[in-house]
Amino acid sequence: MSDAPKRISLLAATSQGSAFRAGSLPTAVQNVKRVPDEYARGLADGQQMAEAAFDAERTAMQRLLASAQAFQSDAGPELSLLLRETVVRLVSQITDGVTIDETLLNKQIARAVDIITEADEARHILLHPDDAALVGDTIGKLAVRSDPSLPRAMVRIECSQGWIEHGVALGMDRLRELLHCEGMAA
Repeated sequence: MSDAPKRISLLAATSQGSAFRAGSLPTAVQNVKRVPDEYARGLADGQQMAEAAFDAERTAMQRLLASAQAFQSDAGPELSLLLRETVVRLVSQITDGVTIDETLLNKQIARAVDIITEADEARHILLHPDDAALVGDTIGKLAVRSDPSLPRAMVRIECSQGWIEHGVALGMDRLRELLHCEGMAA
């Protein structure tokens, strides 16, 4: 025998007597009456579960937003200035630790010569006297001259159209310019 309720038409159920009484309905019809109650209870349970899941997600999202807001800086220009100064100091520490030798100077000069290759009338290279002593009297076709006004590791190639400079000091100046901190002391 099947557990499924028997189907009975409402007309057949009410024709058994003149008055409609729930107690007089067959068991299958009484089971149909319980279904809406179970459905309503299931719907209410589902709504409660959905609300609980939504509340948990909302709480997690609020925590995530609070964490994200903690990363936002309200320090303004002070923090920006601190970061710029930190970058300049770190780069200065790196460049201050560079040993100025023949290899470094030749690399610096080669970079400067590459820049000026289109200026075919390049006449000479100017270097700090200590640097000039390391590289000799000529580099390629260019004569090397000492200039005590240049900082160490600065290369200046003079030609008929002007000059090209390259070196650590210029790089630091450019870094300060890019970081908008021209007035900062290194």
